Amino acid sequence: LLSQPEQMGEIIHQVVEACRPTPVTAKIRLGCTRDHVNAIEIAQVVEAAGAAALTVHGRTAQDMFRGTADWDAISSIKPYLKKIPLIGNGDLDSADKVVDVFRRYDVDGVMIARACLGRPWLFNQAAAALRGDPVPPDPTLAEQRACMIRHYEKVCTRFGEQKGTLLMRKYACCYAQGKHGARHFRTHVARVSTREEFLAVVEEHFPQERPVEPTLA
Repeated sequence: LLSQPEQMGEIIHQVVEACRPTPVTAKIRLGCTRDHVNAIEIAQVVEAAGAAALTVHGRTAQDMFRGTADWDAISSIKPYLKKIPLIGNGDLDSADKVVDVFRRYDVDGVMIARACLGRPWLFNQAAAALRGDPVPPDPTLAEQRACMIRHYEKVCTRFGEQKGTLLMRKYACCYAQGKHGARHFRTHVARVSTREEFLAVVEEHFPQERPVEPTLA
């Protein structure tokens, strides 16, 4: 009988062969629990099975998204990979953090995940920072709303209006997160089921720029 890592390696190998010449990449966590961190062993299995790249999230499965990502643990995997790139993932929610990771840790690339769900402009900001260019500011709320609507239209094109509208409930909440009136918007957008309802809720309830309070001279 094959061990679990050997079984994993065989599965990855079969997927690689089935998808050839399209590259197959893998993403793992550090391990199942903090007491059983085996990312180095699994990384070697992934590489030996023919994967083109490996992404490692700096938490264990037990952690879920609690605590902070362990980038030292991610970086420690690099010396054990012979040829495939190591991509780090976890807690990258700003351009500054992306730059800092490349400065401090031995990784070939980074993956931005949850932080981009309602902030797709984060990629442009990170790319500018890595080039040494000025980091573009966040879009205005009106621009963010327009971006969200474009996102919605693309999701509907891909999945159809009914499924696309249901999927967009989550993403629309991400766009509003942290803004004044976000809870009110979430309450309404969580109930939409048609294009007309979604666009009407966005028009009426998506957070807007707050007026500047007058100051006394």
